Amino acid sequence: MRICCVDTHALPDRWISRTTFTSEDFFTVVGPGPVRWLERAGAETDTSHRQLIPYVLVRDAGGAYLCYQRHGSEKRLTGLYSVGLGGHIEENDARPDLRQTVHACILRELAEELADFDPLRITLDYRGVINEIETPVGLVHLGLVHLARCAPGYRPLPGAEISGAQWKSAAELAGLRRELWSDLALRLMDRPGHTGAVREKPSGVKA
Repeated sequence: MRICCVDTHALPDRWISRTTFTSEDFFTVVGPGPVRWLERAGAETDTSHRQLIPYVLVRDAGGAYLCYQRHGSEKRLTGLYSVGLGGHIEENDARPDLRQTVHACILRELAEELADFDPLRITLDYRGVINEIETPVGLVHLGLVHLARCAPGYRPLPGAEISGAQWKSAAELAGLRRELWSDLALRLMDRPGHTGAVREKPSGVKA
């Protein structure tokens, strides 16, 4: 499977020289030029590229976040709590514009991970970039942080991939053993967002 990556040398040094987060607009600063579609197996150990990972926090109208404990294929994160949904951008997510490609990936991932996902009942905001160089995972990934704000009265149910997920306030999350990406992404939640229109919905998702 080929996934969407960006040349590491094309990223601003202020983003990748240290573990950090920024509300700068990835799509304006980087643009589509350095994007590459690479085989995932090779990309997992190739630090000359960063795999782009949409990292989506789902928040209800009362301010609670959907969180879950990691039990997936990524053994380096097992046992840690996460507030991020999402994953690799696959070739079937590709659209004419990179921002649209990222949104298509987000909608697909949310439809896969939430049992009753309704794209018409969320507002998707871009919040920024997260980079960490403290773990092998971070050295080959770059997070594109988004916030999915739920309409009043809508709390999507977790699907099988995140079974046992719970809704917790920011204060409650502070008491959990969290993955580093979640810590960095939560810091971006207080920054102004850039609302992105949801232009399409995945097949099989009912409005």
